[in-house]
Amino acid sequence: MIALHFFSRLYLGLVYLFVIGPMLIIIIDSLNSATSFPSPFETVTLRWYVAVLRHDEFLTAMRVSAIVAALAATIATVLGFLAAYALVRYPLRGENAIATFLLAPILVPQIVIGLAMLQLLALLGVQLTLAGLVAVHTIYVMPFTLRLVMTGLARFDFGLEEAALSLGAGRLRAVRYVTLPLVRTALIAGFVFAFILSFVNLPLSLFLTNPSTATLPIVMFAYMESRIDPLVAAVASMVVVAAVAITVTVERAFRLRLLG
Repeated sequence: MIALHFFSRLYLGLVYLFVIGPMLIIIIDSLNSATSFPSPFETVTLRWYVAVLRHDEFLTAMRVSAIVAALAATIATVLGFLAAYALVRYPLRGENAIATFLLAPILVPQIVIGLAMLQLLALLGVQLTLAGLVAVHTIYVMPFTLRLVMTGLARFDFGLEEAALSLGAGRLRAVRYVTLPLVRTALIAGFVFAFILSFVNLPLSLFLTNPSTATLPIVMFAYMESRIDPLVAAVASMVVVAAVAITVTVERAFRLRLLG
């Protein structure tokens, strides 16, 4: 029994190391004073973080990525909740087919979705704008929010809604004051997950950005085409630290468990 407990803990530790190890390596490399990446560690320095602040293209791209991710995650969470509520609350004919259709973007390679959206915009005569980028990111991340909200609603007792209705509350009021508070964990988890997926996405944005709407992954990709130095690791480290900080803040603010 003791041996089983030890090996289970060891296995869990190895899994965590496999997941977190690359992020730790990137953070360590971002503190390296060497001028190439990757390279043997020399001395600790913060010069690459200071250099990021001097590159306006990275700061602008961070702002664009944050705007796109926030809008896409918000829209996807709203649409995901409405679709999940309809699928779980009311018996629909062909609901499995509808759910499969809504989850289909997960099965399609992201680069194919981006190329297809580019062709669609070209056929419609629509220029590449921030709205188009938000739309394609919403299409991609909505299945993730839909699945998380459906999981949350699967454990929800709709009898509580019926009780609110019997006490005089309208349908919308019952959903607002009864359903939403009880499934907020799934909603917030879906939003955070969708935000991170959108923020770090490269394939979807590859065909749909212009110089004014370039996202952070696009700018990083363009930067690495000409040179690779620890500046890229510094940018990646800032993204990782920001994602962890946002997740921890959301957990503390809403008393949730999103990291495990």
